[in-house]
Amino acid sequence: MQEEYLHYVWRMKRLDFNKLYLSNSSHSKVHVKEIGWYNLDAGPDFFNGTVDIDGILWSGNIEMHINSSDWYAHKHHLDPAYDNVVLHVVYNHDQEVYVDDRALPTIELKHLIDEQHLSLYESIAKADFRVPCYAHVPKLKFSLLQQINVSFVHRIERKGLALLQDVSEVSKNKGGLFMAALFKAVGGRTNKLPMLELAQLIPLNVFYKEKWDLTRLEALLYGCAGMLNDDIKDPYYLELVQQWNLIKNKHQLQEMRKTAWKYSGMRPPSFPTFLIAQLAAIFYQLDYSDLNLSSSEQIISKISNMDSGCINSYWKNHYVFGKISRSIRALKFSPILKNNLIINGIVPYLLALKHHESVFSYSDTAIALLESYPAEQNKVTKYWGKLGFLAQNALESQGLLELNNEFCKFNKCLSCKVGCEILEGK
Repeated sequence: MQEEYLHYVWRMKRLDFNKLYLSNSSHSKVHVKEIGWYNLDAGPDFFNGTVDIDGILWSGNIEMHINSSDWYAHKHHLDPAYDNVVLHVVYNHDQEVYVDDRALPTIELKHLIDEQHLSLYESIAKADFRVPCYAHVPKLKFSLLQQINVSFVHRIERKGLALLQDVSEVSKNKGGLFMAALFKAVGGRTNKLPMLELAQLIPLNVFYKEKWDLTRLEALLYGCAGMLNDDIKDPYYLELVQQWNLIKNKHQLQEMRKTAWKYSGMRPPSFPTFLIAQLAAIFYQLDYSDLNLSSSEQIISKISNMDSGCINSYWKNHYVFGKISRSIRALKFSPILKNNLIINGIVPYLLALKHHESVFSYSDTAIALLESYPAEQNKVTKYWGKLGFLAQNALESQGLLELNNEFCKFNKCLSCKVGCEILEGK
């Protein structure tokens, strides 16, 4: 038995509410007038419930546990947030609970649970598969699409709020949020944190003043990243060092620890040195003021048409400073990088701005962006494709990622529309 299942049968009213009695010597009948509002945060499980016991109406919170003794195991008796609990709903009543020397009204559900329904839930929740309900996917595509849309909204909202938290108060504006969003997006999963640190280290006024000179912008980025302190004799490297010393002394800038950057396990095109070269080329030709935040088409066009010729030719045969690579390659912004800029950069930027400026139309632009952008190809989307669901656009692929990472991975079937439809037999 899981407590989450008790929450489910309570909020879905999968109990015979005419058979609820107190688990004490009085066995008084409990009439539930309001089951309460389901609380997913800290505190009691259901807020503002109403119950009638012996003709007395009680209004307050409702708490649920597997065993009534869990009240003490979870230390609720020491938490004032639980002082207003009017009903304790448990699977097994193994101990009397007291609040302010008063026995807390408790009802036991052990004999009211539908065992067949519980078995169905456990067969799904305990399934040893990446997607517990994999066998039902082809039959429940409508519910799956609904859950994907819910998961997608949750994902972009979460990322937008995270971006707002990432930047300092002085950077909470279009320029600062745009800078932080794109730095994180270019950094990818491995180097997004040092990229964010770099974005926070460079004063906005300095960054936007220097970005119009590509060499000085490169020097600013590499210098603040702590990458210009080695004894390397390359003419390009020496030019960057010279420019960095001028900029650093003029603006009294600080440097990161070079060890913050991660190279281990990375393919050379993903080395931080080359990522920063691309970052400089992006910001040299793209400014937050260039974007029409009401037009997804214009934003996609701006990103798609960026000129990779701005990437310094030094990186044709280098991945790090001072070491020539064996092969010469064409310099271009990869499709993966452009995807990251749109999906993990521009979209969180729009959602962060929505919350910061209270311009709710930015959400519409973010949704339109991902509806018109191709679906990502990764392990998650490929796996769902094998199950019979092919993501049609980036909105659906982002929704699948959130569904996989926040629901399927943790067997949260009771919080998923697909899981609920299976359990309700619809």
